[in-house]
Amino acid sequence: MLITEKQIYLKQTFKDRNEVLAFIAEQAMNQDVINNKSLLFDDFIAREGEYSTAVQEGIAIPHAKSAAVKKPQLYFVSLEEPISWASPDQYQVKVIFAILVPKEEAGTKHIAILSALASRLMDDDFQEAVFEIDQETQLLNLLKKIEEV
Repeated sequence: MLITEKQIYLKQTFKDRNEVLAFIAEQAMNQDVINNKSLLFDDFIAREGEYSTAVQEGIAIPHAKSAAVKKPQLYFVSLEEPISWASPDQYQVKVIFAILVPKEEAGTKHIAILSALASRLMDDDFQEAVFEIDQETQLLNLLKKIEEV
């Protein structure tokens, strides 16, 4: 499975993007999804350096194609209060979908997950729903189509 209830973190509080990314790396390490949290964090930051993953107001999709990742996974974090994502557009982010993909699957699985998620995010009802989620099962139901990737 690409995402389980253990990879969904609702109503969290962080001060900035780096804190969120470090938290995701820590959780992925604890769940044996990765073998090196520092490498994953560095890969997240390197990707953010290329161009911000804050795709629109309220939503960021950080992604890492990393040698630290053992298997493709998706993490979801919702925040109590929006934070700056250090994007050129100065977007404030409240919902984060983090995609973790093994480096060797960078051109295949990574693109499939990202495009499936991006197409879902074009749906206004889906967008509205992700901001209102207060139970893990709600998100899992919303993401069923992405699971089929």
